[in-house]
Amino acid sequence: MQSAFSAHEIKIPLGLSWGDPVEKLESLARPGGFSITQREETAGKTIITVHGLLGVALQENLFIFQKNALIEIEYRYGNKAWSAHQYQNFFDSFRRMYDLKYGAALALSPATAKKTNDVTLSLVGYRWSDPFSALELFYYSAEQPEGKAYRLVSLHYKAL
Repeated sequence: MQSAFSAHEIKIPLGLSWGDPVEKLESLARPGGFSITQREETAGKTIITVHGLLGVALQENLFIFQKNALIEIEYRYGNKAWSAHQYQNFFDSFRRMYDLKYGAALALSPATAKKTNDVTLSLVGYRWSDPFSALELFYYSAEQPEGKAYRLVSLHYKAL
């Protein structure tokens, strides 16, 4: 499933390019003011967790490499003090910004909510793409009746 391609190129963060090796990210860490906090090998991929990049409510970033070539970057956003409404507004502001920049998004997952074992799970997602990259935006929520909740807005840059 793919939307019509954007008229504008989707720029990869930090001046990186698809296929860059892990060493390129490592060389950017200190001068870029961020630190690599974890490195995990799983299912033929290397996942590098980075902290210290600037952004409103930015919690962490994942850089995913396959055969030492960059294939995906995930930005994870959240703030435990935010209400569901504040998360939705944050998510909507990203969606509007990328719609203006890249055109109307393809809905990957229309707003859905389902209840499982007293937990209400919600997911909504959108995608923009150009011939080489995709940008996907998701809002996840898992809420229990007593007010406990896990919420996350994630932004994924992916090589096509």
